Amino acid sequence: MAMRQYLPLALLALAAPASAEIIGECRFDRDTLTFAGTPVEQATCLLRKVGPLGVKTDQPLPPIIAQLLESGGAPSPAMTAAAITAMPEPYRAYAIEHLRDPASQTAAGLPVLYFVIHDTSEPFFGNDPFPKHLDRDPRVNSFASYMDKTFGDAPVAHIFLNREGQIWAGHDFAEPWRATKLESRVIGPAARGRFVHIETVQPRRFMKGYSDREHTYGPKPGFSDPQYRMLAALYVYASARAGHWLIPAFHSTVDAGIPDAHDDPQNFELKRFAKELEKLVNPPRKPR
Repeated sequence: MAMRQYLPLALLALAAPASAEIIGECRFDRDTLTFAGTPVEQATCLLRKVGPLGVKTDQPLPPIIAQLLESGGAPSPAMTAAAITAMPEPYRAYAIEHLRDPASQTAAGLPVLYFVIHDTSEPFFGNDPFPKHLDRDPRVNSFASYMDKTFGDAPVAHIFLNREGQIWAGHDFAEPWRATKLESRVIGPAARGRFVHIETVQPRRFMKGYSDREHTYGPKPGFSDPQYRMLAALYVYASARAGHWLIPAFHSTVDAGIPDAHDDPQNFELKRFAKELEKLVNPPRKPR
């Protein structure tokens, strides 16, 4: 969820009339429903840092993410158990109950492949300052607006994750869903099931001198320690459900090159996510 950006004509040309086969900056193939390159190359494009107005900058892919994607494998039982143990109740019990359930796939039978990280861009504070204690603020951390149809008849993502590390499931990972313009505006129903979507709570306010939702920014730091910890746990768990390591991505980079693309997640620190992931998949050995 977030604001729209206006793109140069050169990028709009990549964004697809209905007959185009390759779409967007990371070159999504309409037929294979896959971005261009190896899993590591895809992740490198899809994890470019996202700034205000959707400006993207290259950043190194953390070694742990490259290692997992190059392995061609899936989370081990120990990794999966560590991820589930890290989760808060009641979602932990839900995760255990559904661990053996299949993950989503497309109507054509292609398995889920992408783990997409969003920020909610809500609650919106306009010209008011962000709360002083953002990570503990009741308004910021409430799931109510995501549950009560404020943003549509159904939850907009599979998972909602607030700054306290609490998890609410809008849809199970088995349900094909869409939360990007690539899926809903360009490809259509054929893409449902190829992506799972995680909405991380991050408020927004107007940039100085502006009063439109196209010019907003999030707080710094963008996310809390519990959010990075739960994102890592959800990534391992979703990959376990899928039976292979998913390719992590950002909402803005998935839609990059498509008109009116969003600018989230802002201020995401990839190294912090990788650090939490490392703890789950390569825990330090206890001294004898």
